[in-house]
Amino acid sequence: MLIFASLACSVRVTNGVIWVYMAAILIWRLRTRKQLLLWFIIDSLWIGTLAVTLLFTLDTLYYGQKTLTPLNFLKTNLSSVSLFYGSNPWHFYFSQALPILCTTALPFVLHGGYLVATTPNAAPTKLLFGLLCWTISVYSLAGHKEWRFIHPLLPALHLFAAKSLVDSWGKENQDAALPISSRKMGLLLATVPISAYIVLFYCSGPMSVMGYIRSLPPDVMAGGVGILMPCHSTPGHGYLHRPQLSHGELWALGCEPPLQNQDLSTYEDQTTIFFADPYKYLTDRFPRVVDPAFPISPYPASAPGNTSPNDRSWQHEWPFHLVFFGALLQEKGVQELLEGKRYSEVWRAGRSWEGDGDERKGGVRVWKWTPRETSPVGSDS
Repeated sequence: MLIFASLACSVRVTNGVIWVYMAAILIWRLRTRKQLLLWFIIDSLWIGTLAVTLLFTLDTLYYGQKTLTPLNFLKTNLSSVSLFYGSNPWHFYFSQALPILCTTALPFVLHGGYLVATTPNAAPTKLLFGLLCWTISVYSLAGHKEWRFIHPLLPALHLFAAKSLVDSWGKENQDAALPISSRKMGLLLATVPISAYIVLFYCSGPMSVMGYIRSLPPDVMAGGVGILMPCHSTPGHGYLHRPQLSHGELWALGCEPPLQNQDLSTYEDQTTIFFADPYKYLTDRFPRVVDPAFPISPYPASAPGNTSPNDRSWQHEWPFHLVFFGALLQEKGVQELLEGKRYSEVWRAGRSWEGDGDERKGGVRVWKWTPRETSPVGSDS
């Protein structure tokens, strides 16, 4: 248990919320068995020390300076910086996150939790029920909340749904292939078509465009790719795996948080500044003409921790390919500016009405720079 707990917390330190609860329960149950309790504490100390030492060594070798990423993670996220990405009411996980995770299984999850809480002598399931209540309560104390934070609890939630379904089936129906009525099965399966549509089709453009870029010949990639989208709109290098784009040839707008304790009410990241006036950004921070050699931008992206509300240091070079949502072309002067630089559309995917917010609508577009055709000798052009 301790080995898996150390691995989980090394990957994401907030997994400690789950394992602190489990370890506390185990210590409490071993309180009368002093020899076992002593060995558990000893095992915890040497496994924890080994995990921290290994993680510190790997981080230090990678970053070239003494670094422990879980400690940096806690220092940053326990501050007000996380509120830069939004704040939510205390009941967010109960009123929004659990319905999103459980969908039509939510009634059975709630009923299963009730059965566990009111049934005597159900220690294993009561332990899981307590883990769910503990974890959700701890996460509810934070100002910034996201439903994915409690995603690791989904297997336990499904266990409670299964208990509800099985216990309510009745002994008289034990000969059936599945211990669930057809009506309840229909309710559970009602989300399958919706899930398939969301996974396979809805807002698929940001993923599809990475496949398109990945399919380009290496010599074409060398011209660079600029992504003029809200940050985190595409998986980027996590999907491309193309060395031709790994040294600055691929860049995207950033949204670094105010790590220097800037005022959240006035702080503006690169994405915010760009979409406040895309035409002005393109004219102020890009060269007047496109360099056919497509040099790497000197400073196209945000530097974490060095951004300020008045940062105007981002400077770009025009890349061979530009990637953006179609909504950008609706901004005043943008389409005319790009066409004047001899960019034209070569690929598109998605539908105009998809997207989260107005900036992510219009499908995904790829525009490519086209050199001016060489005029014949003696022509007047």
